[in-house]
Amino acid sequence: MLIPFVKMQAQGNDFVILDAFTLPHQFVRKLDLPTFAASICRPKTAVGADGLVLVSPSKTADGQMLIYNSDGSRAELCGSALRCVAWLLMAKKNRSDLSILTDSGIKTALISNSKLVTVNLGRPKILEQNLVVEGFTGDLVYIGNLHFIVWQPDLESDPHLRYGKTLETHSAFPRPVNVHFARLLNESELEIKIWERAAGPTMACGTGAASTVCSALARGATASKLTIIMPGGSVVITPGTQGYLLSGEVGLAFRGEYEWKT
Repeated sequence: MLIPFVKMQAQGNDFVILDAFTLPHQFVRKLDLPTFAASICRPKTAVGADGLVLVSPSKTADGQMLIYNSDGSRAELCGSALRCVAWLLMAKKNRSDLSILTDSGIKTALISNSKLVTVNLGRPKILEQNLVVEGFTGDLVYIGNLHFIVWQPDLESDPHLRYGKTLETHSAFPRPVNVHFARLLNESELEIKIWERAAGPTMACGTGAASTVCSALARGATASKLTIIMPGGSVVITPGTQGYLLSGEVGLAFRGEYEWKT
């Protein structure tokens, strides 16, 4: 069976998206999504992506999204995927303001132009500050998923590639975490390099950007909004009492069909 899909990306964080608004309900219900995710997300021998997203109708929001990492495990929330889903739902609902049901609750989105999408990720919370793990001192932040933020004076040595996997699955954490090595460039800009849980090094991470800003504010940063520079591009985080707003462009890479044996 040929399964139609959309490939999208946000600052290089890329996703295969299945549209359950148009796919037969019975097929979607029977589809083994973890196995399908691990298959279609394989680099080089398949489509390749950081994750699989299923977008489906919802009784309580404009749409619902389920996220699977490239290894088939579930992800609670993803800011990059959320923005991509909002962009797709805009055409279906003919509106620029949207609500999307996630495993971390209903999130809102606003599309400012053809590419720029802003989503409210909610308020991150620091669970533990100055936690020492494998010689690294960082902050453990929760924003629907877990992030360990390590501040460094220099990121040229790519510490995420050297230490990301060890930190991701370390016993110091209640469950595997996303790992970010960060440095403050100036009052309004910071840089992060990313090791995502179950995906490894990625070009961007929206919830990671917001979690890093939360950590920066707890350490004395005072800017009303910050630009986060990642390997795949930049996003803007605007903290607020009603949640952290994540703004950045998204892009449609291509549409296709994937051969799958049912």
